[in-house]
Amino acid sequence: MEQIKQQENIPNQGQKESGTQPTNSPYPAANMQPRNNAPYAAYQPSYAPKPDSACTKRMKEHFSFFGIGSFLYAIFYTFCLYKNASGITYPFFVAGTLFYFFFSMQKLGVPYKKSSIFYLVSIQLLGISNCLTSSPQLLFFNKCGIFLLAFILMLHTMYADHSWNLPKYFTACFQTAGTAITCLFRPFSDMAAYTEERKQNKFGKKSYFIPVTIGIAIAVPLLLVVSVLLASADAVFAEIFVRILDNINFETIFGTLFMTVFVFFCSYAAFAALATKNIREEQTDHRHQEPIIAIIITATLCIIYLVFSVIQILYLFIGNMKLPDGQTYSSYAREGFFQLLIVCILNLMIVLIFLYFFRENIVLKILLTILSGCTFIMILSSALRMLMYINRYNLTLLRILVLWALAVIFLLMMGVTVLIYKNSFPLFPYGMMVVTVFYIVLSFSRPDYWIARYNLEQEHLTYLDGYDIYNNQSYLSTLSADAAPILLNDKYNFYIKEANDYIHEYGFPDNYDEIKDYLYQEEGTYVDLDWIRRYYLRIEKLSDKMHIRNFNFSVHAAQKYLW
Repeated sequence: MEQIKQQENIPNQGQKESGTQPTNSPYPAANMQPRNNAPYAAYQPSYAPKPDSACTKRMKEHFSFFGIGSFLYAIFYTFCLYKNASGITYPFFVAGTLFYFFFSMQKLGVPYKKSSIFYLVSIQLLGISNCLTSSPQLLFFNKCGIFLLAFILMLHTMYADHSWNLPKYFTACFQTAGTAITCLFRPFSDMAAYTEERKQNKFGKKSYFIPVTIGIAIAVPLLLVVSVLLASADAVFAEIFVRILDNINFETIFGTLFMTVFVFFCSYAAFAALATKNIREEQTDHRHQEPIIAIIITATLCIIYLVFSVIQILYLFIGNMKLPDGQTYSSYAREGFFQLLIVCILNLMIVLIFLYFFRENIVLKILLTILSGCTFIMILSSALRMLMYINRYNLTLLRILVLWALAVIFLLMMGVTVLIYKNSFPLFPYGMMVVTVFYIVLSFSRPDYWIARYNLEQEHLTYLDGYDIYNNQSYLSTLSADAAPILLNDKYNFYIKEANDYIHEYGFPDNYDEIKDYLYQEEGTYVDLDWIRRYYLRIEKLSDKMHIRNFNFSVHAAQKYLW
């Protein structure tokens, strides 16, 4: 024991008068603290929490704005979009969302960028497109486009992203989404911090946000309990109470409440995730891999692609080579477009991966150029096959989307080809502009209208046999109200010409057998009009359900074709 006490009294060599831990001390000097002041007690590490960013501090300081703002935005969101996928409120919802976002960014001290105008205009156009069409497929793609463009707009506003490439943006999107999930319950912690700060600052303005919230949280369940007790105590009050409950749509109430609460937490979490600014703005160069790996892979692909491209030129484009026995040029041209589309997408990904992860090499650049050239030939081959297939089997939305995707891939591949020789080429902004502009054109073009018009032209119907005619009619009956000016118009739809007199006089029948004597006949065979009846009744149902909030211009235009 005496030796131990002597050791305690002997100062360690190199120990300074300030009392800091010497370098040869057996205990960590920076982040270890003794427990119970015992000289040989276990030391516990003390981890300092990650300091808040400047935007996070401003968000906590202005919690009254972001808390109330997110709540009001959630109410606005629910009013515009609850059970309303394509109403007139959609463009106003988009405009209100953009206004709230930039007003919140101003509160955080984040300046507006002039380069954001492209995203603003594109998002607003897609919002307008939503109330101009009733096509479920276009509505889905419009909403996906609005969400993705809004996500990129948020990152573009918060960060200096002028040098970001495609992998960097993907990483930033996933990182921000993950951070937003961890911030879902930030309103509670921020409210506590805001309340504590207001208590310490006696000269601050008095806030009624927390008292009002607590009052509402207590009043609502208390009101329900008291109402039930009073209803059980008095028969007259109980009858009035039951009548009130009968007129209340609880499904709508709970649905709107759930959507409001959900949007509140999500919107607040989105701003909290952006305010953390936990994404490194610097671009990391990942081109460290040995190019010989990419050269071997690309050379192997180029050999088979060159052979395939020569075959396309000789057999499909020129058509002066002999095909295998039993194979005609029409059947040869009308197959393989989906496979070629997949190969084109795969080639685009391969070139991008090799450019982003392998060191520069002149041989690799030449091989990637050859691969890109073969991809252009494949794109043209797939497009030609699809056009010939459409000419034989008519038009569908999927076939339009294939042609659209081929056109977009063609332009993206041109940008990638430039990137092979010019590393500074802004591929991501270029690709965003190509995809966005092309999709906006597709969204406003009302594909269902042109599908119906093309498929009802006589020169295309001559190719179809009985089974194909039935498939064509069944597909037309599934189109949206965008196609009503064609399908319900006897000027374009010759199937209903002979039945129009009966329909105009007696209305559209509920049963096909009621008008079979009035049907259009060809060589003694009745043409089935049941598909028109199904389409008519569906448009009529959409028209009956339309009111001010969910007013849709496409459904409104179809109303005048209803009898």
